[in-house]
Amino acid sequence: MDLKKPLLLLILCLGLPLIPVHAEDAAPATKDFSLQTSSEWVELPPSFQGVVASYGKLGTLATFYITARDLEEAKTVRDLRWEDLFKPEFASINIHHEGETVIGGEKARYCLYSLKPGEFKSTMEGNLPAKYMNYVLIHGNKLFSVTFKDTQDGFGLSYPSFVTVIRTLRFETAPPAKQSATA
Repeated sequence: MDLKKPLLLLILCLGLPLIPVHAEDAAPATKDFSLQTSSEWVELPPSFQGVVASYGKLGTLATFYITARDLEEAKTVRDLRWEDLFKPEFASINIHHEGETVIGGEKARYCLYSLKPGEFKSTMEGNLPAKYMNYVLIHGNKLFSVTFKDTQDGFGLSYPSFVTVIRTLRFETAPPAKQSATA
């Protein structure tokens, strides 16, 4: 019996970082979007509440997952603060670079980060230091967070493949129409 695939999937699932959303705030896992993945990415079962899609790159420790939650009030991505999105662990995160882009036709913010030395880093990564890229976007009053993770050494090799996949993200439902003040 070939144990390589089940072992890889177990390693990938255990390597998932915390999501920047609290479980009690998370919406039920529903997919409002589609992605076109290549054969090097395999879909993994969501391992915690709020995850609507999770993938691992074969032959690597690279993973990415997408979470979704309802927003209490209408916001734009510019209203979002990393301090709020990563709480309660924001103090454990070292943001190296941030910016804005477009994903799935929606404005998105992103940050490249690593975890600062300490208990949280040890819990999340063990002995394999990692790098993370997080994208956040809003569609239909829902906050979507896409988190890519790989080892420090593998990040640069796997990231282009991840970007190819995430550029195919398409929402299947249109956002609600905005009401005009004169209507």
